[in-house]
Amino acid sequence: MKNNPDCSPWLEQQLRNLPETADKAMSGLTAGPALRAKILAAKGYTHQKKPIRWMRLVPAMACALVLAIGAVVGIPALTSAPEESPLIHTQPAGNEEGVGQTRSLLDLTNDNVTISNNGQTPAYRSIWAKGSNGNFPLVGVNGKYYRLLTSPTSISEQQLGSSLGTVSEFTTEPSLSAGSGILSNSAAFGEAVYEVKGMGGTLVAARVDGSMRVFQRVSFNGNALKGGEKLKDTLQISGHVLAMELSDVGVVTDRNTCEDLLATLLNNATYESSGSVSARQSLLIELDTGITLQLAVKNDNLSACGTWSCPEFFDAFLSAAE
Repeated sequence: MKNNPDCSPWLEQQLRNLPETADKAMSGLTAGPALRAKILAAKGYTHQKKPIRWMRLVPAMACALVLAIGAVVGIPALTSAPEESPLIHTQPAGNEEGVGQTRSLLDLTNDNVTISNNGQTPAYRSIWAKGSNGNFPLVGVNGKYYRLLTSPTSISEQQLGSSLGTVSEFTTEPSLSAGSGILSNSAAFGEAVYEVKGMGGTLVAARVDGSMRVFQRVSFNGNALKGGEKLKDTLQISGHVLAMELSDVGVVTDRNTCEDLLATLLNNATYESSGSVSARQSLLIELDTGITLQLAVKNDNLSACGTWSCPEFFDAFLSAAE
């Protein structure tokens, strides 16, 4: 160190001894966590634990509690099925208990109209399909007209008889048609039309919207009987009647009695007109083919294909009604 003329000899000596003095003062000290702690303690610093903020934990603890309760209650319900509600109902093969022997069950569907005696006076029912623009759904075959029935919604091919041809005219205004050939406002162009086996000219069938549907012979646009036809030509159902239902009167379910009533009607009915009656009373005739026919009733008149008067039938029905 160079001499400084402004420094006193004592001060100059102290500066020369400064490194040695520092080494003595710092002897035994090692930089590290322990030294840092001593320094902070000497300055009055103390370590304080951060308080636990319990309010932030409340929502999480509540959710956990809900999940735990849900698991305890829900898991048993999901993993077990009630003993009184089997998932699959079974029935031994060949069990025919309760199956009627007088009806062709092969061709029945769940929506078939059936007649039974439940001890109550039957209310009015109509199974004729309704239409629009004044025309009901129909098929016309060379001037004979057949109205769509709402039941059954389909029949099997085993019930089909001879083919009458195919729909050559599809029209929304059948009343304006010439009436020749086969026309329809419900069965599509080119669809085949069949007789229904065993029903003669009473019923025909054609495919509508993919299902083989049944049509009943009726009056339309002033057309009813053709040539020398009589009522029995439009109701060729003898030997097939299971039951009859006259709304607001009663039912007859004895097969022999029903055949007698049909014979009374066919033998005594008097032709009134080619039109039809508008009424809120109906005669339903259930057949052993699973098909039910309808005639509209007003006073002593019945109407389907033409309007017929037959007081004898109603007297006999009243006597036989259950």
